[in-house]
Amino acid sequence: MMRCRRSVAWAVAAVIALLAGPTAEAEDLTLADPSGNAVHWLEWIGANGPAAVLVWASWTPGADAAVDSLPDLTEAARAHGLKLVVVDVQEGADLAAPVLGRTAVPWLHDRHGAILKSYRLTRVPILIVVDRAGEVLGRLDPTLEALRGWAPP
Repeated sequence: MMRCRRSVAWAVAAVIALLAGPTAEAEDLTLADPSGNAVHWLEWIGANGPAAVLVWASWTPGADAAVDSLPDLTEAARAHGLKLVVVDVQEGADLAAPVLGRTAVPWLHDRHGAILKSYRLTRVPILIVVDRAGEVLGRLDPTLEALRGWAPP
């Protein structure tokens, strides 16, 4: 019985640590731009941040609604002094390009979901707010209401 309680306690601690977010410096991930050129995340966010990052994939529930809200999310991000960017994850860029390519929002591609691992994200789509150093300032539902209601820490 004691061994079972200890296992449960460790499992709960692991889940809490996972959901708590990164505790170390942000990783310099290698993503790709729509043309397939390598993009170093920390360099990109340093030049373009702070940003509201919509982590997205075409195959997820809510993907269409998130894309439909991109113009409004762009304005809400701008009101907070943020740039909106979409990071497409865990699929070929050929699936994202027809959808994201017709929007005015910049997007990057992360074929293997490294951003999910780096920022310990457990769902997609999700909106994260990151500073110029790549550190997470907020994790939000990918909705206009959530971004409008976000307050910097």
